[in-house]
Amino acid sequence: MSRAGLDAFWLGLVLTTFGAPLGHAFDLVGNSWPSGPIPLRLQLDATRPASPALPLVDTSTSWNAVAAAALNEWNPHLTRVQFISSESTVTAAAFGNRVNNVLFSTTVYGDSFDDRTLAITLSSTAFRKTEADVLVNTTKSWNSYRGAGRAAIDLRRVLIHEFGHVLGLDHPDQAIPAQAVAAVMNSTIGNLDTLAADDRAGAAALYGTAIARPVITTQPTSATVNVTGTARLSVAVNDSATVLGSILYDYTWYFAPTGAATFEPLFTINNSTRLDFNLAQLGDAGRYFFSASTPDETVNSHTVTLTVNPVAVSPSTQLVNVATRGVAGTGANAMIVGFSISGSKRKQVLLRAVGPGLAVFNVPGRLADPILTLKSAERTDLAANDNWEQQTTTSAANITAITARVGAFALAPGSRDAVILTTLNPGNYTALVSSPNNSTGVIILEAYDTDSPLDPALKLANLASRGFVGTGADVIIAGFLVSGPGPKTFLIRAIGPTLLNAPFNLAGALRDPYLKIFRGDTLLRELDDWDSPASAQASLRAAANRVGAFGLREVRGTFPSTGLDAVMLITLPPGNYTAQMSGLDDGTGIGLIEVYEMPD
Repeated sequence: MSRAGLDAFWLGLVLTTFGAPLGHAFDLVGNSWPSGPIPLRLQLDATRPASPALPLVDTSTSWNAVAAAALNEWNPHLTRVQFISSESTVTAAAFGNRVNNVLFSTTVYGDSFDDRTLAITLSSTAFRKTEADVLVNTTKSWNSYRGAGRAAIDLRRVLIHEFGHVLGLDHPDQAIPAQAVAAVMNSTIGNLDTLAADDRAGAAALYGTAIARPVITTQPTSATVNVTGTARLSVAVNDSATVLGSILYDYTWYFAPTGAATFEPLFTINNSTRLDFNLAQLGDAGRYFFSASTPDETVNSHTVTLTVNPVAVSPSTQLVNVATRGVAGTGANAMIVGFSISGSKRKQVLLRAVGPGLAVFNVPGRLADPILTLKSAERTDLAANDNWEQQTTTSAANITAITARVGAFALAPGSRDAVILTTLNPGNYTALVSSPNNSTGVIILEAYDTDSPLDPALKLANLASRGFVGTGADVIIAGFLVSGPGPKTFLIRAIGPTLLNAPFNLAGALRDPYLKIFRGDTLLRELDDWDSPASAQASLRAAANRVGAFGLREVRGTFPSTGLDAVMLITLPPGNYTAQMSGLDDGTGIGLIEVYEMPD
């Protein structure tokens, strides 16, 4: 997930001429300037190309005058801001100096322009804009004129486009979904040399009226809850408990854990007037406040305290059944499920790879003929099955009886689902799903503890599932049953970026996983990055060490060290749960979801 700051949006115009499409749907970057003047330093004459000679085709006597004319296209349509400009003979410029530089350049501050890019706007990513630089590609042939395009490119219309980026407008033809509009702000240059109705509408959405000042009319109140209980912190802004549907308002909750002095933003819960703790955890305890921002100001709520009382976990509670639903592919996209058996004796487990059997649940895209293979930690094949009724060490009748005893849904006679019933020594195992013709499809891969009664000294301890994370119904879902007299703590991890590096080296790994925990249809917890809050990282590292999990990649800077994988240390009461792994903003790729039972 991106963080606000001086990171730059790179927005530019490319060289392709086309007929303007029709429609109306401007697109916004997501941030804007404070009300007042937007000062630009015009350095075009100081950095001008060697040709052409002045005056230009439209009689402009300087390149800075062309820029001033482009600014004046926007100003009549801006209410709470106005562009102002000053000319400079300085050739130096840099992003991050809080100066809005406009200049010709052969590079984008050291990075090369591609062959088709005419100009680039680098803009701060902060909600409240602080800087935007416009760099015009000197290697192109330039002039200034009106009407149809010529061999030389019209700087004026290019700068009109780039100054739209400075304001915070994006390319409507590259929006999701793409918009068919007549607009200067489209990503390619055409014959349009002035603002269209869509451009003016975009400017009005950001700057057409004064911004109403946010006032926190209902303050949050402190709360006390037990671990696994529910609590809510909430506010009202301008007498409303709903989020204002405007990019001019930004709502953020801040958190400082118990004993800490520093607050940090909770990015996963951004833009909400309430914090719901549907399954409170010890890590939630601390102080909170709410912040409402506009481009002009920020107002904060009172600081309140959430107290979370611990509860005793039960050593007799354990994972009983684990299952993973996802897309079984081929090669690196194959569905692979790992599990562990703890204790000192052998344990019988029932393993099922169900594709055709999902028809009773109306699951589309099912894998027609799964083959299930069980391997040891040393990658030795231990057992395999293609069709569940074709067994060598047991009978279909026994499979049916045990299936009913462990509470699994029945498989239809003649279905091509795969089942292995086996007794295993304590250790680590891997189950893989393939198909006879390398086809792909949705499957559910299950592992059941067949002991009756359950033996807490001999149990399924961990689940790890690797597969392709798609969108919609094709995300990876890990289901597990927690059984016993009381709560139990688990480490749950949704891993993508770490898989990019050795020893995994999976180039197609999911770049930014998002993790959700459900009980039935109720969302209990959700998390984007394991560094939010950063205060939890030390305990997450320690938990991973305790269960023997590999360390996660920490990629986003040196202070603090951060990573994009998603991790929760969570105490759960007995019940059925699902952990859903998706990609942020519908990202896709290979992902690994893990469920570890924490030792008592």
